[in-house]
Amino acid sequence: MVSLTCFNRRFTPDWRMTVLALLAILLFARLGFWQLARAEEKKQMLAAEAALASQSPTLWQPGMIEPRQYQPVSIKGRYLPDILLLDNQHYQHHFGYNVLTLFKLDSGNLILIDRGWIQGDVTRRTLPQVKTPTSPAHLTGRVYYPVGKNWVLGPSVEKKGKITIIEQLNTKLIGRFLHKSVYPFIIRLDKSEADGYVREWAVVAMPPERHYAYALQWFVIAFVVLILFVALNLKKTYEDE
Repeated sequence: MVSLTCFNRRFTPDWRMTVLALLAILLFARLGFWQLARAEEKKQMLAAEAALASQSPTLWQPGMIEPRQYQPVSIKGRYLPDILLLDNQHYQHHFGYNVLTLFKLDSGNLILIDRGWIQGDVTRRTLPQVKTPTSPAHLTGRVYYPVGKNWVLGPSVEKKGKITIIEQLNTKLIGRFLHKSVYPFIIRLDKSEADGYVREWAVVAMPPERHYAYALQWFVIAFVVLILFVALNLKKTYEDE
């Protein structure tokens, strides 16, 4: 290995330690850059949502181009009695469900409406009472395409009458389970609409600032590994007087 001498100190790293240190530094640095990329992605998502927030809802009908994520839209039709409860949802540290109800458009097509969060029984012995209007409705809301990992119905889908409890959200699998065809996006009911529950949806689960903090953390760890590598391989030299 290369040996360097400076200020009565000799740097003679062992090749095994060099390889391990290099791999560790590269790993931690890569994690840091990944967090920076995630922060930029979240910033773009927030910017896109903010740009669409000021737009007026447009009446969306089948045959039109599929709306964009977070786009404000309005739809006409009526609720169906089919209710789905998205399990294990939390609001202000309380357990509950997100209430999703099938909505039949005037054209006959079906779409899922997320009506918001409702508190549940932590013992899961009883289900919340969900009321669904039956009269024709003209709703406004925001388009939401489920994102992230592949959402699948959990292994313990429970159906009680017209209420179906699902573990995760996947419009395709929900359609198969209900034997009905639904659109690949859902509508998050606007706060101004009646017949909804708590509607406080976060655009991103983790803000960009936290990703920046994690990136700094990984870069600091990489730097610490470098310092330790150098310190552990510096040996004091003794010269003849």
